[in-house]
Parts: sequence; C-alpha cells; structure tokens
Amino acid sequence: MGWLFGNGVKGSWLNIRLSRISNISEALKKQLQNYCIIADIKELSSVNLLKLEKDWNVPRQELAKLFLHATKEKIFTMNYVMHCEKCPAQGTLPKLSQFKSKMVCTGCQASLTPKLDQSVEVAFSIHEDLAKSQKVQPGHYIPAIEIVNTEEFRTLFEAEKPLPGEHLVINQLTFFFTDLSGSTATYEKLGDGKAYGIVKEHFILLFEIIKKHNGAIVKTIGDAVMATFLSSADAVTAALEAKQAFVKFNKRKDIKGAANIKIGIHTGNCLAVTLNQRLDYFGNTVNKAARIQGAADKDEICISKDTLQEAQTRALFKDLKPRPKSIQLKGILQPVDILSIR
Repeated sequence: MGWLFGNGVKGSWLNIRLSRISNISEALKKQLQNYCIIADIKELSSVNLLKLEKDWNVPRQELAKLFLHATKEKIFTMNYVMHCEKCPAQGTLPKLSQFKSKMVCTGCQASLTPKLDQSVEVAFSIHEDLAKSQKVQPGHYIPAIEIVNTEEFRTLFEAEKPLPGEHLVINQLTFFFTDLSGSTATYEKLGDGKAYGIVKEHFILLFEIIKKHNGAIVKTIGDAVMATFLSSADAVTAALEAKQAFVKFNKRKDIKGAANIKIGIHTGNCLAVTLNQRLDYFGNTVNKAARIQGAADKDEICISKDTLQEAQTRALFKDLKPRPKSIQLKGILQPVDILSIR
C-alpha cells in the first residue's frame, strides 16, 4: 500500500491541486494521482522519470511537462543537482538562479563550470505539504536542459533564470530561426492592419508546430521567431511541417501569397543567459543560426551540416534530396556548409 492510501485529507488536497493543472490530459493526471497513492515514500522522494517513461509508455518530454505543472501546484518539489567532474560529490540547489558560471565543489574544492546538459540535473520529490520532507535520493535525475528547454518551464517558472551578468554553459542545443520573406512589401501592398493580421496568424501556426515537436519558443523579433530544440531531428521535422503548412496557408485568398517563410537551423554550444529579464541564449552558435536563416530564400530551409550529428536527423534526409552548398555569412570568416531544402 502506498503512503497516501486511505488518507482522505491529503487525497482530497491532491485532487484539488491536480484539478488546477491545465494543458495536461486527464488520463495523464489520473496516472500521476494513482502513482502518488501507490508508490512508497522512498520512490516519491526521488522520482525516476526514466523508469516512469518506460512503465507508463509516455515520452519523457510529456512527463517533464507534467511534473513541472505538478511542481507549480506544490505536489512535487524540483531541485537542481550539480555533479563534480573530479570527485563523487554533488550539491543540491532549489533554484536555477542560484547557480553561477563558476562554482566550487564542496567535496574536493575544485573549480566547476555548471553545464545544463551534462553536470546539472533535475530531481523531483514529493512536496513537504503532502509528506514529511525527504532527502533527494541519488541516481534518479534527468539533465536540467530537458526541463529548462520546455515551454512550461519558461511560462511556469519565469523567475528561474541566471542572474544578470551570470551564464550557464550548454554543450549542444539546436537553434531554429524563421522569418517572413518580403514582409516590408507585404505591408506596402496590404496595409498595416491586414499585414499585422497575417503576421499574427503566422505566429499561431508556427508556435503550434514548434510545440508539437518539443521545441521551446525563445522570442519573436518583428515577424521572426527564435526557438530551441534538444533534438535536431525534432527541429528538422518541425521545419518540414512548417514549410508544408505555409504552402497551404499561402494559397488562401486573403493571404495572397504574402506569407513566404524562410527557416535556418544550426546546432552547437551556447550560454544560457538573462536578456531583457527573460531566459535567452548567447554565443557564436546563436549568431550563426540567425545568419543561416538570413541566407535562406523564400520557402527554403537551410540546415547546417553541424546539425546532422544525430543518426535520426540524417535519416530524415534519405528521401528529401537536399542540395548541398557553401555560403559566406556576414561576420563569419569561413564559408559554412549547409543543406538546402526547397
């Protein structure tokens, strides 16, 4: 029997908190409820999302979203676990904002550079309101970037970002930039009101596709979109779907071919920073991704060869027959090899 079995008071409290969670299926919320009732307190003190992914047959991305919502509702607590690269020691911090670009190991006193996709992980444990506070158990973590790079994290934990002037390293992230081709001419042709309506509708369409493929929207710049993906295969799949969606979108009589999209994708290392009070990214990878998008023509997807490291991503190109080309990007000394999909 689980720790919550037969406890009407805490059971009702749990039901109320689960009912406040939106954008999560009722079936998945019910599964979480049953888990809280059946699992023992040791398991709930350090939730093993890798095991739940297998047992529940639910993608880990969906579980991450579920537990972020459950953390916001104080069903679970989220902690960040930093591992030392030189000794077995690890430290636990409750907030991402408490990390600095340089830290010191409490065990061996070595200087550490926290990396969101390697040395910093996230652990979920049952909230102290529902059970007596427990220590986080070792070994049941997922990389912090899997939590940070979600729309739910950016929305529900807006305050969770590096302090101004600080940064956190990410060894690999895929950047996805889009823009509308000829938008200035569109404004001239249709007028500001109609043009703005098209831009607004194109954002809605793009956001749905990006979220569907596990991307996180970082920001919009004019009529451009910047998003990030953990998987380059997800980014390329999202780009292909967006390209098809905008071909259809452009055929509408009220659009009149005014929404031609350009997409650039690039993968590499970067820094997680705070810009304009929001979680953002900085570095050469970001700049190069934006430049690659800028080099694309209308209805073209430009993908850097650095994005093809994953076998799953390379497999997507078997039937696409992309055109390889080398382009010179502004501010980048060496030509960049890309694949073009038209």
